[in-house]
Amino acid sequence: MNWILIAVLAVIAFAWVNVWRAERRFGRHGHLVTVDGVDLHYVDVGPGDLATEDKAPIVLIHGASGNLRDFEASILPELAKSHRVLAFDRPGHGWSARPDSPDAHDPSRQAALIHAALKKIGVERPVVLGHSWGGAVATAYALQFATAMSGLLVLAGATHPWKGPVSWYHRVLAKPVLGSIFLWLVVLPFGRLLATAGVQSTFTPDSAPEGYEEALGLSLLFRPAHFRNNSVDTSNLRTHLARQSTKYDEITVPTIIVTGNRDQTVMAKLHSYALHEQISGSELIKLQGVGHMPHHVRPDIVIDALERLASGTVPAAGTHVYPPQSDAQKAAVA
Repeated sequence: MNWILIAVLAVIAFAWVNVWRAERRFGRHGHLVTVDGVDLHYVDVGPGDLATEDKAPIVLIHGASGNLRDFEASILPELAKSHRVLAFDRPGHGWSARPDSPDAHDPSRQAALIHAALKKIGVERPVVLGHSWGGAVATAYALQFATAMSGLLVLAGATHPWKGPVSWYHRVLAKPVLGSIFLWLVVLPFGRLLATAGVQSTFTPDSAPEGYEEALGLSLLFRPAHFRNNSVDTSNLRTHLARQSTKYDEITVPTIIVTGNRDQTVMAKLHSYALHEQISGSELIKLQGVGHMPHHVRPDIVIDALERLASGTVPAAGTHVYPPQSDAQKAAVA
């Protein structure tokens, strides 16, 4: 029995060391803004001159298992050459705090916090992009704050309820006692060993860019609160989307939807195609052979869409199909 206790304590200690290393290596590098008692972490970049006066600012909201560094490793640097760009860690992710409230996992609540943060910072009428889980937040933002937006870009967004259960480990981690045991004895010490396969699956059929896990600060995911928040968000998302998705025909802001037709994480037909049908005048961009990470593998398309919205150009209503670009994309549609 003593050996079991020693082994358990050793595993927990190992997990704590990993957490300490991750936070030291990938520390907070942006700003904090406090709204409703919650500290939200964000970066705010751009040319800082008159070049952005006639363009709406751009706000980027990341998906599950991620943080704002995902955009710093993709479209943010190029956008920031000519636009004011803000990227947020969603509440309870990256270096943002989590509201101590039962609705913290509701996309509408997260959208409201980000909106309040933007008002406090002094950002007016932004174009809001949401990727994956962030797509639920971005569409919730459009439903609540349409008059305070210049445009909406839903990027491989989770927008509609789906059939079937979420991954088993999310369901386990969402449970108070069993989830804590599983978190400390399995996920935190050993989950990182399986993370690379998970990253690759989101990029499939393309390969993840070299150094992506380091650029993302993926190890930040394997912290107690962060990983649990991610699982709680994921476990509750379908319920929120069942309610939210019935209202998408009320969205009136200029909207562009970008999706890959080989996305195995958020199925394009169920989410993006359906959203396009519901939002009048929306533009749907289908990227052939592309998976769940268009902002990494086709950044040109995503940046062009954002720049058009930021400049006030009306979306080209209808469906627009772009052919595969990389060899992997071509093979995927062959």
